[in-house]
Amino acid sequence: MAQSVTVQDPPVAVAEPEVVASPGIAVLPGRAPALRIALPWRLTWAQAAAAAMTISAAAGFSTISLFRYNHFAANGFDLGIQDQTVWGYSRLQIIPNTVLGIPNLLGDHFHPILMVLGPFRFFWDSAGVLLVAQGILLAVAGIPIYLWGAQRLGSIAGLAFQGAYLLFWGVLAGAVFDFHHVVFAVPAISTALYAAVNSQRRLLWAAVAAAMLTREDVALTIIALGFYIAVVQRRALLGAALMILNGAWFILLLDYVMPAFSGSSYLHWTYEGLGNGPSSAVLYLLEHPIKSLELLATPMQKLRVGAGTLANWLLLPLLSPLLLIAIPSFLERFWSSSSNLWSFHFQYSMLPAPILAFAAIDGAARLKAWSRGRFVSVTTIFLPAAALATSGILSFGVVNSLGELTTYVSDSTAQQIQECLDVIPAGASVAATDPLVPHLTSRAKIYEVTTYSKTDYIAIDVSTAGGVNSPDDSLRRVVQDSLAGGYGVACSKGYTVVLARGAPLGQLSDQMQQWLSGACTGRACLQDR
Repeated sequence: MAQSVTVQDPPVAVAEPEVVASPGIAVLPGRAPALRIALPWRLTWAQAAAAAMTISAAAGFSTISLFRYNHFAANGFDLGIQDQTVWGYSRLQIIPNTVLGIPNLLGDHFHPILMVLGPFRFFWDSAGVLLVAQGILLAVAGIPIYLWGAQRLGSIAGLAFQGAYLLFWGVLAGAVFDFHHVVFAVPAISTALYAAVNSQRRLLWAAVAAAMLTREDVALTIIALGFYIAVVQRRALLGAALMILNGAWFILLLDYVMPAFSGSSYLHWTYEGLGNGPSSAVLYLLEHPIKSLELLATPMQKLRVGAGTLANWLLLPLLSPLLLIAIPSFLERFWSSSSNLWSFHFQYSMLPAPILAFAAIDGAARLKAWSRGRFVSVTTIFLPAAALATSGILSFGVVNSLGELTTYVSDSTAQQIQECLDVIPAGASVAATDPLVPHLTSRAKIYEVTTYSKTDYIAIDVSTAGGVNSPDDSLRRVVQDSLAGGYGVACSKGYTVVLARGAPLGQLSDQMQQWLSGACTGRACLQDR
């Protein structure tokens, strides 16, 4: 009987499907089948450098602002004002703003975009939310600048102009001064410019819509953008739509919406040199055009700020029609009677910063075109690098934008102040000196102490005095009257005191007693120790 033999087929090698790396696809080695991760793009070295600059700038701006805040150099005006309203948003409430004394902060400036910070403020109970948001927004605004520079002049130029924007003294001034809602308009306008020069309508309208929710007078900048699109780009319908929409929006906000929120007429007319209102100002401009132009250049400080602004970009914006878009910002600042607006400090140079960067890039590109390729390296490498170097020199050498960082109270003094503020319970009404207000805004009732002091707690610090509302004589009267009127000392350390209604009389620190006797004044008390 034949024996059955089982013959096994030889193993067949099953070929793994061939994996071919295609552009934008990263193939990671491993067990079969290979793991493939699809990436939406592959970063070039320049894009990676631009991203690194953006992240570094966001971290740097945020660190500077938080350092200032933690050392009690930030103010109730503007950080405390806006943080109290954002704290209300975090609780899904629109609350009266007691720092400014207005029933709804939208009546002071129209900035509903602040509502997007509410969820972040809910999870992090600190005004630091606004400061970090500001740092990120300022940094992100540099991305469209890099993209436009790389598109017109190459990657090196794009990076250089992005760096020049990030180091611009006007941007650093915004990062150093508290928080201001107009910072939301900076990346919005930067994105709108990029969309406009590349004819990306959807992106343009999205950026414009965001900008319209940041501040009422940003509408004037968008009107100028519409004019540029209509006249320079010859896209009349789109440009006219932007101008008409924002002109109507501007009038609607000033005449109807904001007065309805505030209960009064517009609160920020600072153009007494032109007249006592918009109508009289227009009449003055028509009747006195020469004097109106002279007002833009006097006093001399206006010329210094204007020269410093254009010099930062090597005067290149003067070669580009994009500079037209910055004109409303300049007129609004230099026609104002308030010296704050024509200063190297505060937030007033943030909004025109991306416009000037775009105009500088366009100016360099026009020089390249006019030279017909004879000076390519000059216009694509030397000029951008020179703009970057000039920006650094002006910011850190001439203007010294970060110089004030060395003037704040010490870590130990800041810790003493915070320890006293910590005794104030959540929800209690508080009146405080201006630098303490931003640390106490997570409540419905917080006031500047020199405007109202009939509260549950009163917090005064002398070492940080000298801000918006801190005359020593008034503060001494507040302490003396409060101690005589039923308040006791809840905490007193160094030159800080927290008074509580109905608390035991307590003992003031030796330093506070010295100050109360008039032996020293304000920040000079620290120097006398």
